[in-house]
Amino acid sequence: MMRTPLLCGFASPGAALFCLRHWSGRAGVSHAKTRRREENAVRNSPHPLRPLRTLREVLLSFVLSVGLGVTCGAQVAKEAPPLPENVEVFTVRTRSEQNREVPFYLRKPRDYDPAAKGITYRLLLICPVFNGDGSVVVRGERGYQPLVELADAQRWFILCPTFKQAGGEVRDRKRSYYYPEAFSGKAVLDALDLVAKKYPVDATRLLLQGLSGGAQFVHRFALWAPERVTAVAVNSSSWFDPPNPKAALCAWLVTIGDSDASFSNSIEFVTQLQEAGAAPIIRSYLGMVHEGSPKVDALNAAFLTFYDDLTRDQLGKPRGIRERQNPPKSLAGADMPFVGDSQDWRYYPNTAENREAVAPDSCLFLPDEKIAWLWGEQEAEK
Repeated sequence: MMRTPLLCGFASPGAALFCLRHWSGRAGVSHAKTRRREENAVRNSPHPLRPLRTLREVLLSFVLSVGLGVTCGAQVAKEAPPLPENVEVFTVRTRSEQNREVPFYLRKPRDYDPAAKGITYRLLLICPVFNGDGSVVVRGERGYQPLVELADAQRWFILCPTFKQAGGEVRDRKRSYYYPEAFSGKAVLDALDLVAKKYPVDATRLLLQGLSGGAQFVHRFALWAPERVTAVAVNSSSWFDPPNPKAALCAWLVTIGDSDASFSNSIEFVTQLQEAGAAPIIRSYLGMVHEGSPKVDALNAAFLTFYDDLTRDQLGKPRGIRERQNPPKSLAGADMPFVGDSQDWRYYPNTAENREAVAPDSCLFLPDEKIAWLWGEQEAEK
């Protein structure tokens, strides 16, 4: 039976905190906490590890309040650091009781020059994890630095909201921000309109990314408004809405941990996307549960960059009826250069012979060699 460490007898409060973190094995894993909020909110039966986690939270609270010298029962709240100079906040009103005014944080590329003429910029919409703070994203904190650096390199604007909801509302399609039809979709469209009136961005060819609770929103937004979306990276979503035929208008990347309880949900969603006419990429990672990883970051970057480069010449141009109703040829699997086998993460030139050699339920298509290399097992061999 696992024993809890004693908090007395340490040389310093910091030593006690260090021991506690290592005993729990969960130091610094913020996304796992997010995942537990989601799961506990939708499951009636208690999680088998819930008593242990509750005890850990009590012990950590004790160390922080007693061992670290918080006196008189009062704790000074830490002020949020000022926003970077290239970040601006747009506020949108909604009908949601918990989201009367939603802040949208807009981060301009570092080299953005308002005096430059004739340039239309891409916009990357990132939804944070469950109840996450959008200002954290645009600062590049808590794992978001790779996306912020990528946006600077590609000269993308980043737009990131701060939505709120109660844990018990995550399945409520009328109250949860996970469902765009509730209020969050309109809030995003309103924010896009405000941004597009002030800055030369294309609000109809979005790139989307979300992890965990953020993935819940971005995949549904892409299904809800596919005519606004170029490509979407869905990282570790717990459950999904079934796609409609218009899902084929977008490029899809879905990543999931092999040890994630939602692994089968991701497989089912990708199968449904294929049946709807899309050519999604799915990648699972051995040993990963419900969090991000450098490998996911790298694949996200290659995927989003590819579709940005591919469609850059369309930025600022109106979407015609054909483009809004029919998938572009570039999204057709048969026209992609590589075919992948998700049974062993190998990829091959997209020939009729190689397609026939891959089982239909593990066959997918890869749009360029860099994505294929990051996706495939070759990544570990080179």
